[in-house]
Order: sequence, then C-alpha cells, then structure tokens
Amino acid sequence: MKHIALKPRISHLFCALFLSLPFILFFPASCLAQDEVLRWIGGDLGKAKPSLNYQFLGYSTEEVAAQGKDFKLNEHRLFTQVPFLQSSERDSSVYLNLRAQDVGTAAIMPDTKESFPDELWDIRLGGQYRQRFENGWIGGAALGFGSASDKPFASWDEIFLDVNLFTRIPDGGRNAWLLFLNYSKTREFLPNVPLPGVGYWYEPNDQARLVVGIPFAFLNLRPIKEVSFSFSYFIVRSVRARVTYSPLGFLRLYGNFEWRNESYYRAERQDDKDRLFYYEKQISAGIQASLNRYFSLDLSGGYAFDRVYFEGRDYEDRDQNRVSIGNGPFVALRAGARF
Repeated sequence: MKHIALKPRISHLFCALFLSLPFILFFPASCLAQDEVLRWIGGDLGKAKPSLNYQFLGYSTEEVAAQGKDFKLNEHRLFTQVPFLQSSERDSSVYLNLRAQDVGTAAIMPDTKESFPDELWDIRLGGQYRQRFENGWIGGAALGFGSASDKPFASWDEIFLDVNLFTRIPDGGRNAWLLFLNYSKTREFLPNVPLPGVGYWYEPNDQARLVVGIPFAFLNLRPIKEVSFSFSYFIVRSVRARVTYSPLGFLRLYGNFEWRNESYYRAERQDDKDRLFYYEKQISAGIQASLNRYFSLDLSGGYAFDRVYFEGRDYEDRDQNRVSIGNGPFVALRAGARF
C-alpha cells in the first residue's frame, strides 16, 4: 500500500540547507567523484577530512521532441562527509548524498499519458569502514540507504540499499590487486544482482596512476607540473575525461567531457520494476579557485546534448515513455569546504 511522502519544494529545502551550513557537517555526504572513489580503495588510511560540497546546474529552456512543450531543468547536488576513527590502521566515515531535479514543463509521459514529474529526488545516507590487517591487506565495507523517486520514501518500492565490499592486496610499491563485491538496486545494469569485480592499481610514481578492472577504469597523468589529465569509466555508460591547467597554486582552468545517467522510481509507475532513466552528455570549461585552505569555488559553463528520459527496466527500453530534450547550454556553480 502506498503512503503519501513528505516532499518539500526543492527551492525551500536548499534555502534551509544554506541557512544551516554549520550544522550540515554533522550529516555528512559522499559522491562518486573520481577522487573520492580512489581515496576509498587507496592504500592511505586515516587522512579523510570533513567536507561539504554544493553544486547548482542551470540548463537553458529547450523543446521536448514531438510534443512542442518547453522543458526547464535546474539540478541541485549536496555532498557532505564526516570521518571518524581516523588512524593509519583503520578509518570510518558517514555521509549524505542528495540530488534534486527541479523541472518546469507541461510535457507528458507519451505512452501512459501522465504528466512529467515536476521534482525528482535521490537521497542517500550511509557509512563506510576500512581496516589494515597484519599482513598489509586492507578490507572495507560501505552501506547506503535511501530513495530515488518523485516522491521519496513513499513506500518500500521506492527505497533502496547499496552494499559494497572490497579488499586491497599489496603487490609491491604502491601497486595492488583489488577485489570487490557490489549489490545495488539502482545500478544501470543488472539491478538487485550481487556482482563481483576485480582490478589492479598501478602507480609507478607521483605523475601516473592507472586503476583498471571490471567494471571500471581510472587514469591520472601529470606530464608536467601545471598540466594534469584524468579519466574515469564505470560500465556501461558513465564516462568522464578532464584536462586541467594550473597556472597558479590557487587557480585551475579545465575542460571536461561527461556522459552520465541517473534513475528514479516514480511512485505511480505501472510496473514496480520500471525506472525513470535520464541520460545526457556534456562538454564544458571552467575555472576553480581555492579561496583559502578550507574553501573553494568552481564556475563552469558548457553544452548538454543527447538528453533523454525514458521509463523501463534498462537501456534496451529507451523508446518507452521517451521524453527527448533539445540540446542547449548550461551553467554550473559549485562551492566546497574541507576542514
């Protein structure tokens, strides 16, 4: 039986979050940014810092294909994390990861004739723990609980649990074998199926790092002091590549390409196993400035294309309830703090 969810307006929620920034640090969050993933599976323990990041993405108003309706999208992201038990032998942290899409459109879901949701939420709470054993191996576990829906926590059908287990086995120097086990209801492919993974961490020096395996790959290169390149890939359709130029210690200029996707469980969907997927590609350029040792600002702009929502069980259903959005520019502003 469905229950009515408490769903505050997105604008009101984020106003409240900003007014209470000093308190948010006690409700930490994590994101799947490359640096954060590499820190978690890396060999250094006890070096995490409390952090808070907020990002706003504003897209231009574009037309919905075959419907002649405008589509306006603003996206908010909040990530915050608080570590504890910090030592060279073990560490742990708790986190909050919140994403909200604020949609303005009169478009409909074309197959079911329902109105397109005006808000989409992804709210995740969880924690992680790592420990170094006497033989030098590192083991870790991460648990996440949340809801991704137009009506978050409306019923058990909109709630998910993520579980990640990993082992790092040293292989000389900074190199290591990596073993994984993942369970996720919101994975792009094979949701609700526990999947193993294996990888290798190769880091010959401070200028190069390659982490490759199934189902992921990371590459970090710094050919000269001022220039760096990073690349990440998660199977099947999550790609990010970035080139960064740092002319000054506190200033960074960058160019970025990203192919990303999100998914939500609409509370009123006709099939409980269906998800509302969103895919898009972005090219962008930006500037990041470190204001001091704690705070940073990041301003960027770019072009979003191949934007599409559809409802189904996986990417093969991309023609079902399909809402295609026109290509157009966007701007992004991110504020971060690390203590």
